Formats: sequence, C-alpha cells, structure tokens
Amino acid sequence: MRDRSRSTASVAVARRRPATLAVAALASLVVVGGVAGCQSGETAAPRPSSSGSVVPSSVAPPPAAMLAVTPADNSAAVGLDQPVTVTAEGGTLTTVTVTEAGGGTLAGSLAASGDSWTSAGALKAATTYEVSAAAVNSDGVPTTLTSTFTTLTPTKVLGTKIAPLEDETVGVGMPIVIYFTAPVADRAAVERRLSVEASIPVEGAWHWYSDTEVHYRPKQYWPVGDNVTVNADVAGVDAGKGVWGESDHTAHFHVGDSHVTSVDAKTDVMTVRVNGKVVKTAPVSLGRDKYPTTSGIHVVLAKTPSVVMDSATVGIPKGDPDYYYETVLWDVRISWSGEFVHSAPWSVGDQGHDNVSHGCVNAAPAVAEWFYNLSQRGDIVQIENTPRPLESGNGWTDWNMSWSDWLAGSALATGADIDHARQAEAAQGAAPTTPSAASAPVTPLVSSTPTSQASTSASPASPSATSSPASPSPASPSPTSPRSSSAPATPTGSPSG
Repeated sequence: MRDRSRSTASVAVARRRPATLAVAALASLVVVGGVAGCQSGETAAPRPSSSGSVVPSSVAPPPAAMLAVTPADNSAAVGLDQPVTVTAEGGTLTTVTVTEAGGGTLAGSLAASGDSWTSAGALKAATTYEVSAAAVNSDGVPTTLTSTFTTLTPTKVLGTKIAPLEDETVGVGMPIVIYFTAPVADRAAVERRLSVEASIPVEGAWHWYSDTEVHYRPKQYWPVGDNVTVNADVAGVDAGKGVWGESDHTAHFHVGDSHVTSVDAKTDVMTVRVNGKVVKTAPVSLGRDKYPTTSGIHVVLAKTPSVVMDSATVGIPKGDPDYYYETVLWDVRISWSGEFVHSAPWSVGDQGHDNVSHGCVNAAPAVAEWFYNLSQRGDIVQIENTPRPLESGNGWTDWNMSWSDWLAGSALATGADIDHARQAEAAQGAAPTTPSAASAPVTPLVSSTPTSQASTSASPASPSATSSPASPSPASPSPTSPRSSSAPATPTGSPSG
C-alpha cells in the first residue's frame, strides 16, 4: 500500500459526489515542568529524583490513525460486487473519495462512529479506481492514504430488455417479460435482483423459460387499474461463467380495462367481455381440419391495421390449392406462429357454422375493426374445442400453466412452496389456478420499453435496443399460419388466412 503525505481537506463523500465530514481537531496540551493547579495561583513544586535532580512530568502523544482500504492497493480483476471499504484505526475519517479513471465518483456512506466508510452500488467493469482517504487522531494529527485497484473484464455484460413498454397500458393477461443479452448460469443470483411493485398488491412469481428469458405473472390476472413498477437491479450481479451485470433497469406500466374474449370452435361464436360483462358476440370461422387453430389461453401480442399474408413463407407454395397471398385488414396477433383475429370478408358466408381458415380467427370486417380498436397488448383470447393445443412459447402462453407448475420454474421457489400450491389445487379439484376466460377477473398488464408501440406495430415483441425486450424465441412455423411479410423478424410464422 502506498502512503503519500499531504494536507487534508475536510471534504467527505456523499452519494455520487464528495461531501464534507465535520471533524473537530482536538488539541492536546502538554505542560512541561509542571501542571496547572487549583490553589490560589500557586504552582506545585517539581518532584525531585533519587539523585536529587528535578524530573519534569510528561504525557506521550497518541499514535497517528492507521488507514486501511479494501480492495488492497494495486488489486486487479476485482469483482463488480466487491464493496470498497476504508477504515481508520485510532482515529476519525475526514475525507474519503473514490474516483474512476474517467472522472466519475463512487457513492458511499460513513459509519456513525466515523471510523469506517463503505461504498454503495456496483463497480464498473474494466475500470481503474483511485481511493483517497484522510483521518485525524485524537490530537487532530492528520494521516492520508491513496491506493488504486482495477475491476475485472467480463466475458459478456448482462443487459436487460423489458416488456411491456415504458408507461404502456396493457391488458390483464400481460406477463412481465425480461430478456437478457447474455446467458444466465446462476438464475437464483439474478432472480434475487428482480422485483415487482404494484399499487394494488398481487401474489406473483418469476418463471424461467430459458437462460435468456424470464417471465413474471400474478397468480390471477392483474387487477384493473394497477400501476406496476419492474426493477431489474442487475448491476454488479455475477450471473455465472464470466457474465456480469453492469446497469440497472426500471420500467413502469398501467393495467387497463379487462378484455377477455372466448372463441368456441364448435359453435363458431366469439364472445367479448369487458370488465366481466359481455359487450359483443359475433359469428367467426376458425381453422379447417387441415390447419386447426390452437386451443388455449392466448395473450394479444400486437395489432396491425394491415398485413400481407403469404402462405409460401410457411411451406404452402404457389400452385398449391391452399396457396394465398392476401392483404388482410384489422389484424390482432395472438401467437408467434401467425394466428390472428382479423377481417375476412371472403368467409362471411361460413362464419358462425363452418371452419374454413388456415388457422386464424376470421371475422366480418365491421366486427374485426371493432375488435381491433378495442384490443390492447396483454388482452386475453381463449380458444376452445380445437384438436390442436397451444404450444408453450408460441406467444406469451403463461396462463396455460397451473400455479404450482409456474412456481416450479422459479429459481427461488422452495419445494414447500410448490407442494403447498399443489395441495391447494387438489383441494379445489383442478390443477390450474388460472381463471377461465369467461369468469376471469378484470386485470390488465405491465409495461416496459420496446422501440415501437405494440398497439401500432406488427412486431410487438421487438423492443428498443436500450430498454425493450428483444423478439422472443418463436415457436416453429406450421401450416396453420402462413407468414406475413410484416411479421416480426424473429418470431416465425405469420397470419393464417
């Protein structure tokens, strides 16, 4: 450790900038040849030595304060979660400043005793820091110390992208989705840094779909009117295998009205409920036997006023009897593989009694336009009575899982938590705790920061490079939904006709 003597300014470190530590210097008076008395101004006589000579009384000065810094001077490859500490043994700190090579200052706080200081927040990667500290002993004698250390260079930096969009108003079924820019090996360490705050508290949990994607959903749909804050405080987290977080990310969203739609493939009727009340029923046509629509609880992913649907993109080429290339209006996307609720004037004669589409929900133009204008990202569309189930990951399929299975995907849920949930489900007589589309409570979604507003973009999952989620992993394309030329680049498959 390198000590460099210098005069000490009475300036302490405040959060993100130095602040003054008021330290009173105590002068110690040493009287040579006698001590002050209390009797009529007289002075006590010096004590003679055994040899007869006079020996004056004296008090040894206190030692200088000893300063110590962690990490030690010249340390290298320091972890980003390492706190910086400064201690003064036998004294009181007067100044502590931790500066980056680029000029920034690390915030920290002084202990009430005045003899120790600890940094707050994470360190930056591949950065050299200089620690300057000063202290005084009980006589006010100053001591100074300067040391340096350098942080490690991660193999990859862990960034986050969050859906929904910042300040977005979403439906009651919208999950919070966090996409990571690097693989997470230590899921528990990262999950501990994720939190959700809601103005109307909910019971919820995280569920890992992969080492780059984690979702949060409540046990039941979000309450209407909830205001939600998502915190991904990953700065300084060791995600494992050389991956470290370097910056935090916070997003806010609002839950709008509850829009829960049920679509029955047997009756070919679509029923729309707003805040629990039926506001519209309409005849529809779903996928034909060869291209069945998927059954399950779908979440609205995006809506686009016009989409070009080209069946050649999913293996139905020109010349095939089922080939089509159509500009389709009023498209509300409900799966990555290309299922939409959309306008289909060509099938109006079949709507209400025959299923003739390539997998989408066909509606009359006026109905489709009305539904488009109503829809918001995170709304629920539950499709029933088709032979093909909705595959996990083909959209935001979170609500097709029982609560106990959802908890099992958390890195922090205990076996007792999961067993308790399963026992509760067994007592209710059914495994899923998800409300049915018909009786679901009115609960909107969360928001985050994708580049374009989901309500006007064909690529709802595509977030901004800095704060929104990257396109999620799509389900494999299937003939049920030919690809749209305006569909998201990553999710494969596009609107079915």
